[in-house]
Amino acid sequence: MYARADHQRIHNAIAAARRLTRGEVHCVVVQESGSYREVPVAWAAAVGLLGAPLALIAGARPTGLVDLVRRLLNGGWHIGHAGPANAGLMAALLGYTAIQLILFGAALALVSVPAVRRLATPGRLKTARVHAKALEHFAGQTHSTEAPAAVMVFASLAERRVEIIADENIHAKVGDAAWNQAVAKALAHIRTGDVAGGLVLASELCGEALAAHFPPNGGVE
Repeated sequence: MYARADHQRIHNAIAAARRLTRGEVHCVVVQESGSYREVPVAWAAAVGLLGAPLALIAGARPTGLVDLVRRLLNGGWHIGHAGPANAGLMAALLGYTAIQLILFGAALALVSVPAVRRLATPGRLKTARVHAKALEHFAGQTHSTEAPAAVMVFASLAERRVEIIADENIHAKVGDAAWNQAVAKALAHIRTGDVAGGLVLASELCGEALAAHFPPNGGVE
């Protein structure tokens, strides 16, 4: 999906783009933009809360689970006795709680599997995490540069998302259209399996936008 040779292709494209402008072009590729630890817990809680009543509707008997545990503890023997009137209610509550815990644990284990977690993570959450990570990298890449403008192509492989972050100097001149077009063309390549090719194309387009307004000879537009 993304090998060392791909890294070299992107590096060469960035170097070529930088020769065309006084601005800065960056490309950052990360495997994943977040751990999403809350996703398995959220799914497990939902399954535990909703699954138990659905199990009751489907005919599950909470007291049956308690009886099974008792028989296992008593070696299979059933001991009959007279108890308080609320003993049945207590057994039902214990059984219901046990069902919830079992469902919670099973869902937590399943959604904690990385491949399942990625599928179970809402798209909006992925987009927000990728955007936040892109801004974080952009700030780190440009805080010490003296370039008049900077653009960064950011790709998060696990989320399958590409973002372009530009500073105000160049964004004020080209607006959203240029970046949206670059992202669209990059994704068209990436969908064919050529991740590096898509990022190379996006970097080239960003370099062209910078070159048009911040050429290497010191002139401005």
